[in-house]
Amino acid sequence: MAIVHFLPILWGALISIMQIDAVYVSQWYNAPFIGLENYGQLFDFDTTVGSRFWFSMRQTAIFALGTVLGSYSLGLLTAILLDSEFRGSGVARILVLLPWICPAVVVLLVWRMMLLSDTGIINHVLLSAGVISDPLVWLIGPNAIYSMILVNIWINFPWATIMLYAALKSIPDHLYEAARIDGAGRWGQFRYVTLPQLKPISVVISLLLILWSFINFTVPFVLLGQSATRSGEVSMLFIYNYAFQNYAFGLGGAMSVVLFLFAMGIALIYYKYAVSGTFEGEGDD
Repeated sequence: MAIVHFLPILWGALISIMQIDAVYVSQWYNAPFIGLENYGQLFDFDTTVGSRFWFSMRQTAIFALGTVLGSYSLGLLTAILLDSEFRGSGVARILVLLPWICPAVVVLLVWRMMLLSDTGIINHVLLSAGVISDPLVWLIGPNAIYSMILVNIWINFPWATIMLYAALKSIPDHLYEAARIDGAGRWGQFRYVTLPQLKPISVVISLLLILWSFINFTVPFVLLGQSATRSGEVSMLFIYNYAFQNYAFGLGGAMSVVLFLFAMGIALIYYKYAVSGTFEGEGDD
């Protein structure tokens, strides 16, 4: 834990208060101490780096929100379908796992080919079905953020399905029997039995998906590359591109610290008001 997590965090915080650029990159220990100057640039919205960084934070929030809503909704629907017995249900459970267990880079490269505007199969299918009249540009321009959300949902919904499927199996049958006796139909059972019983695992799934989306680098980098347009330039990708293209490692460290604190703040607030409250409520019952 110290080597993998704590030391990199401390290193990032250290270089964020130093002027490590192209001049001092090979002799970082001689870099001058500049205090909070890097942070001042970030919180100055009139500067280019400040405005672009906070725009990337906004895109990251959209990316995280879309991922959570899509992955949870699709995961819940799939878990409910898998919870019912049907012919080939065992094979279906295995197939659902494929997007999650396949190597992420391989999956992303396949999606990148599918999303190409001229030769991609997605535009071909949409054109053939008459949904669109002209090919859409998915990886450049305003559609880039929606492409990332779509692909990230595809990768993460199997994990949500597994968690929700296990939770569905743990719901006692007598709760459904009591609901049926009280006259509840399928919707009533789902609303008053299934959803409340799924609340503990649902808040955990949402929290982890939010955090994973905020620190996700693989999806935007492989899908869009280093020349991503502003729509798809989420914080992790922007920090990487800006720091390494401009040799602004001190400023990149400051951006990383801000992103880290922002993600941790969201996690703590969510845990306090959702996760902790949910499990404490269970204990009181």
